[in-house]
Amino acid sequence: MSAMQDPQADGETLYREFIGAVAAKDWNAVDAILAADFQSVHTDGARDKAKEMEMLKAEDLGQLSLTDFTSTRAGDTIVATHWLSVEETINGSRLSTKPAPRLTVWRQGAAGWQIIAIANLNPA
Repeated sequence: MSAMQDPQADGETLYREFIGAVAAKDWNAVDAILAADFQSVHTDGARDKAKEMEMLKAEDLGQLSLTDFTSTRAGDTIVATHWLSVEETINGSRLSTKPAPRLTVWRQGAAGWQIIAIANLNPA
């Protein structure tokens, strides 16, 4: 199904593909999903694509739960919000599994759907 037909389902499908690639440590797929001009914001500050990849490579993801997806589409852009609860360890430190809101912005271009922005509102 194309995003034109169902942006709600596609925002969720796109994010599940992304988080699946991160969990599988498929760095080629993650690199292809994050746009060259990607940026993110986390409770500890902003990251560009290189810094985000560095952070993601330091993560070990376990059980995760994605809930309350909402997606909207404007032209070649999908904005998706949801709640994420995930068992994750970064550089040996276990993080909270408390559900936290996320926002992901996708842009469709020659390379397909890519993430141009993420807001990770996971409490520190």
